[in-house]
Amino acid sequence: MGCVGQTGGTAVDFPVMAAGPATAIAGEPLTCTSDGPWTIALGQAALHIGAVYLNQSQPVSGGQATDCYLPGTYVGQELSGLDVDLLSPVLAPFPTLAHGITEPPALVGQVWLTHGDVNTIPDPEPVLRVAGTATRVGAAVPFTAEISIGSNRQGPAPNGAVAGGDPICKERIVTPIPAPITIAPAGALILRVDPCRLFTNVDFDQLPPGPTPGTFAFSDDPTAPDYTQPSTNLYSNLRNTGPYAFSWVPDL
Repeated sequence: MGCVGQTGGTAVDFPVMAAGPATAIAGEPLTCTSDGPWTIALGQAALHIGAVYLNQSQPVSGGQATDCYLPGTYVGQELSGLDVDLLSPVLAPFPTLAHGITEPPALVGQVWLTHGDVNTIPDPEPVLRVAGTATRVGAAVPFTAEISIGSNRQGPAPNGAVAGGDPICKERIVTPIPAPITIAPAGALILRVDPCRLFTNVDFDQLPPGPTPGTFAFSDDPTAPDYTQPSTNLYSNLRNTGPYAFSWVPDL
C-alpha cells in the first residue's frame, strides 16, 4: 500500500527504528510489575512488525467499523518488516528507509502485524513470541506464547453467510496510536513497544498447562477449550494501542 499524499510539504526519506522500553537492559530478563498480584519476568519477547504508517487525521470514534485504513492523508510509510527484540532498549533499524512528507504533521500512527499482504488470510507464522515466569506469593507459573494472526483470527461472516467474515486486516492493524509528529529532513521515527503492557489484566491462575510438564501456555486458537481469559487478554492487549509509543528524534 503506497499512500503517502503530497499536500505541500517536502518529500523525504527517513529511517524508522524500533525497540523495547528504554529502561530495559539488553541480554537480561525484563521484570514487569503491576497493581495486580503477579510479577512477570520475561526471558523472551519478540514481535514482528510488517509495516508502519503515520496519518494526519484523527479518526472519529466508531468511524472505522468497516474500513481498515484511516481517512485523510498518510504522511509517512515504512513498508519493510522487522523482527523486534522487545527485551532490548537498543534501537534496531527497519531494512529500508521510510517515505514521507514534512507537512502536514501526523496525529496518529499504525503498526501492521503481518508477514505479508495485510489482506491475505493465510499467515501461520507467529507475530509474537514470549516466554517467562509469573510469580506471586506461593505460586510460580512458567509460560510461553506464540500468537499468529491468520485464518484463526478471521471472524464469522455477517448475517449467517458461510464465506468471508470480517476482513483480516482489521485484526492486523493497530490504530490509532497517538503520534503528534512532524517529519523533518533530518532525524528518525522511533517506535518503542512495552511488552509488559501485553499482560495487563492477565489472570495467570486461569492459564492452561503447556506441552511440557510443569509449564503453562497461552492458546492461539480462539475456538479451543483452553482459550481462556489469559489468551483472550494477551491477544486483546497486543492489538490495543497501549504497548506502542511513537516519537521523532532529530539526531541519533
